[in-house]
Amino acid sequence: MKDSTFKFVIPACVMVSLLFVSVLIGKEVSGTRRLREESTTEFADETLDARKVVVRIYSGWQGDPQAYELVKVSLTDLSVSFDAIHKASSDIDESAVIVITGPDQRDEVVAAVVGDSIYAERYKKGRRLSFQLLGIGKENFTQWIFNDALGAPIPKASVDIFVRGISSEDPHIYLCTAETDKQGQLEIPQLVGALRHFSFIVSDPNYGVSVVDRYLHNQTGIIVPLVPQGSVAYERAIRGIVVDPDGHPVSGAVIRCSNVRTLGEGLINSKHGWAYKSLTDDHGAFSLYLPNEDRRDERGYLIPPKSQYQVRIEAPAELGLLPHVKPIENGQDAVIVLERGGRFRTFVFEDANGPIEDQKKLQYINVTIRRSDGGRVSLRYNDFKGGGIFPPGTYNATMFEHGKEVEFEPLTVNEYSPEVLVFKLPEAILYCGQIIHGLTGEPMPGAFVIGFSGKRKGNLSMITDRQWEALHALPADPSLADPAVKSICEIYGVIRIVRAEELGHFQMSFRPGEIYGFIAFEEHYLGLQHRRHALIPNENRMAEVPAMKLYPAATVVVEACTEAERISIWPRWVIDENDNAVWVRDFLATDDRRESMFTYDSWLEPNQAQSFHIPAGLNVRLKLDTPYDREWCPIEISKVIHLAQGQVVDLGRYEFKPALEVSVLVTDAWGEPVEGVPVRMVHNGTHWSVAHNSDQTGISRFHVVPHSQGEFGVYRVEDGIFLRETIPYTIGGNEDAGRQFTLQLSSDMLAHLFK
Repeated sequence: MKDSTFKFVIPACVMVSLLFVSVLIGKEVSGTRRLREESTTEFADETLDARKVVVRIYSGWQGDPQAYELVKVSLTDLSVSFDAIHKASSDIDESAVIVITGPDQRDEVVAAVVGDSIYAERYKKGRRLSFQLLGIGKENFTQWIFNDALGAPIPKASVDIFVRGISSEDPHIYLCTAETDKQGQLEIPQLVGALRHFSFIVSDPNYGVSVVDRYLHNQTGIIVPLVPQGSVAYERAIRGIVVDPDGHPVSGAVIRCSNVRTLGEGLINSKHGWAYKSLTDDHGAFSLYLPNEDRRDERGYLIPPKSQYQVRIEAPAELGLLPHVKPIENGQDAVIVLERGGRFRTFVFEDANGPIEDQKKLQYINVTIRRSDGGRVSLRYNDFKGGGIFPPGTYNATMFEHGKEVEFEPLTVNEYSPEVLVFKLPEAILYCGQIIHGLTGEPMPGAFVIGFSGKRKGNLSMITDRQWEALHALPADPSLADPAVKSICEIYGVIRIVRAEELGHFQMSFRPGEIYGFIAFEEHYLGLQHRRHALIPNENRMAEVPAMKLYPAATVVVEACTEAERISIWPRWVIDENDNAVWVRDFLATDDRRESMFTYDSWLEPNQAQSFHIPAGLNVRLKLDTPYDREWCPIEISKVIHLAQGQVVDLGRYEFKPALEVSVLVTDAWGEPVEGVPVRMVHNGTHWSVAHNSDQTGISRFHVVPHSQGEFGVYRVEDGIFLRETIPYTIGGNEDAGRQFTLQLSSDMLAHLFK
C-alpha cells in the first residue's frame, strides 16, 4: 500500500472546519484573553464525540513492514480507545503498531483535528491515544534536505518513509513513499507518540539505493552514501552486484561501511564516525561512496583510487545467506557471492554458572568463522540468536564484559559436528615470571605486577608519596577493593595485582583474552609492560613471562603550551648510545616497542604542568611529539638531562610552533602527475610517516619542521622484496613555506603499486 505523495493536502472544506475549531477553542470569553478549558471540553464533546477515526493497524510488521489493516473507531473525549481498535480489527496481536494520519481520515473535522501530525504507538490493552488540539492550525512540517555523499542535493529521488523506535528490536513500519523536489527537499510532518523516529530508503536510477536509519535527531540535512553515476566520484565508490550461490541476484541486501583504507594503509573514517548503508536493488546491484572529512589533509578531496572499503554485507534474513565481511576495492565492478551455510546449527555459550541466558550478555557475543580457504564470516547476536545454517570452519567466539574481551574455546566444526554447538570458557592459563633489577640482575622482592586490560589516564609518576606508602603496606595478593590499589586502577584497567615473592617471582592465572598484558613497577623505577599475545602456554596451560627488568627512574615536570583547539602530545626519550653509561645498550634492548616496552604511555594535556618518568643515570634529551597533529612542530628539548634516581626536575614551559606546509608533486617517468600514490616522509633513513596519498593533480601535502632535512618517498614490500624510491629535502625558515618538491617514480614502482 504505497502512496504516490507524502505531503499532507487538506481540502478547502477541511480548512474551514480547521479554522472553525481553532476559533472556538481559542476565543475570548467575558472580555478576557484567558482560555476556558470548560468551553474547550464542551466543544469537543459536542463536535467530535462519536465521529469516526480511521486507524492503521500494523500487526505483522516483523515480516512485512508495509502491510496494515484500516479500521474505523469512534472518537471519545478527544481520544481513541485501543480496546475499541481491538474490537474493530479482524487480526491484531500484542506486538501491533497503531498509526493515525490526516490523509487517511474520511471525516473532515477529524482530519482537521489530526492535522499535520502522525500518531504512532505500540498497541497495549486498555490504553487510549489522545489528540493534541494545541497543534490545530499550525504547520508541523520539517523541511528535510537529502544530500549525496559530497553534499549535493539529490533531486526527484524516491523516498520510502518508515516510522521506528530507537532500538533495533522496536517496530519498523512503512508509512508511505514521497519524492524530493528539484532542490532535494521534502516536507515531513511531526511524529507524536512513542515511535518518534524516521528512517528512509532513498533510491534513484542515477545514484542507487541507500537506507538512512539513524542520526536524525534535530537534523534537517540527511547524508546519503551515494554519488551520481558517470561522475568522477562514482569511480571512487564501490559498486557491483550481490548474488546467491546459484547466481541469482539478491535484492535488499545491506552494504555497511564506516572506514576505508587507501593504498599504503592510510585510514579514512566516515563522517561523524557513523556506519553508512546502501542497499541492493531488484537486480542485486549496489554502489556506495563513504561520506568523510579529510581533517588531516592526507589526501585529495575524493577517496583515492585503489582504496579498500571495509564492508559487511547482509542479505535479508529469510534467504538464509551468510554475511560477507571482506574489503572491496573501489573503481571496479565487484561480484559478491553470498554463501549458504552447511547445516542448521544453534549456539550455546557457557560461563562458570552454566549456559548464558541473559540477553544483555548474549548481545555482546560475536562469533567469527574462519574458513579453510582463508575466508571469514563474522556473526553478531542477531545473526545467530535463532540458529541458522552455518558453514564448516574454526569457530571463535568472544564476549565483551565489563570493558574486557573474554575468549571462548575455539571449535572446529565440520559436517559431522552436532547441531548444537556449545562454547565453553577455557581453563585459565598460569603465567609465571620474575622481576629483576635492570642494572644488577638481582631479584626485586615486593615489587608490583598487574594483569591489565587497558590504559586509563595518567602515569606512574603521578602516584604520590602517601599513595606509595599505602601500596607498600599491601599484602602479597591484595584485593582490588583495597583503597590502596585505587591509585593504580585510575591509571590502568587492573584485573589483578600481586607483589613479587622473595626471589622476585610472581604468578597469576587468567583466561585467554582476559588481559592485554602485564606491567611491573616499583617506586622510583620505570614501569615495564609485556604484552600477553606472544605468550604461548604449554600442554599444562602454563606460560612464562620473560624476565621483567626495572631500571631506576627520575621525574620531570613540563608544561607544553599551544593555541591549538586540540592536539595530541606524546613524550619521547632521545638517548645516544655512544655518549652514555655502559649499560645503555642493555637498557635500550629491554624495550623492543612490540612485546616489551617501558610505560611512558601517557598523552600529555596541553597548557598544564604534568610529570612523567625518565631513566635515571643516563644522558637523556626529551621530545614532545605531535604524531597526529603535524601542523605543529614537535618540541625538542636539546638540553641534556642527567638525573639521579628519585630526583624531580621542573623543566618549565615550552610552546608548540607551527610547522611549514610543503607539497610533493608525484609524477611518472614522463612527468605526468599520478593520483593516489602513498607518499611518506622519511626520518633518519628508517622512520616512515603515515601515507599521504597524492590528489587528482598529483600533489601530496606535508608539514615539516623549519630548518630540517629528510626524504620524501614511496616503498612497497612484495614477495619479500623491499622497493624504495625517495628524494631528499632540506627546509629552511619561513621563506620555504609552500615549497614544492617533485618525486618522479619509475614505471616499475608504479606498476607494483597499481597492479
